[in-house]
Amino acid sequence: MADDKSKATEDLWLASSSEESYQVAEFAEKYGFPESEAALIIERKGSSKKKLDAYMASRKT
Repeated sequence: MADDKSKATEDLWLASSSEESYQVAEFAEKYGFPESEAALIIERKGSSKKKLDAYMASRKT
């Protein structure tokens, strides 16, 4: 039997959607920013928690 292409597509979607993202309020609270500033940073850098945490770590040095 041939591979089920729909299953492969579903698995790819699940893998790509599993990356955690910050919501503006959560990011603002964690780093002590006003929500307007947090929204601007998220707009410029994306909402990936991994990327934003790395960006914030690099700002402290």
